[in-house]
Amino acid sequence: EAAKCLAEKATMLEEYFSIKVEKRKVLKKNKEVSSLFITGLPVLLDGHVPQPHALPLFLIRLATEVDWSDEQPCFKGVCREIASFYAELPTAPTIDEESENRESPDFIDDEAKKYVRHTLFPAISYLLVPPQRLANNGTAVKLANLNSLYKVFERC
Repeated sequence: EAAKCLAEKATMLEEYFSIKVEKRKVLKKNKEVSSLFITGLPVLLDGHVPQPHALPLFLIRLATEVDWSDEQPCFKGVCREIASFYAELPTAPTIDEESENRESPDFIDDEAKKYVRHTLFPAISYLLVPPQRLANNGTAVKLANLNSLYKVFERC
């Protein structure tokens, strides 16, 4: 059912979200069978690739959790599922005794921490433009302006 739903919505998914879904014929046990393939995903941020292990859940949720009957909820649902898919970071493989004794255990490994620090945080600081209502109600607050800080320290 999920594959059928995604096949029916393939044109819309490609046109609006750059998710390419193709039906192809493949040989299974000497029989030609139609199978569905994901051949393209959107690029939300250069250098950021979603976790491959999250793809099956993304596809199932895309087919089952999105309200395809109405335009506005459909777009919101697809965007929510894409966001969830791309937001998943690799988790630390195991928790050893040393990390169990620490107050806050590591949930992501060192490579993922570097990725967050050097790729995601700079992109967020450069690309994030919060809605005006969040800027006005104190949800998003500008802590410092790097250029202004440089000017202050130049005087010292």
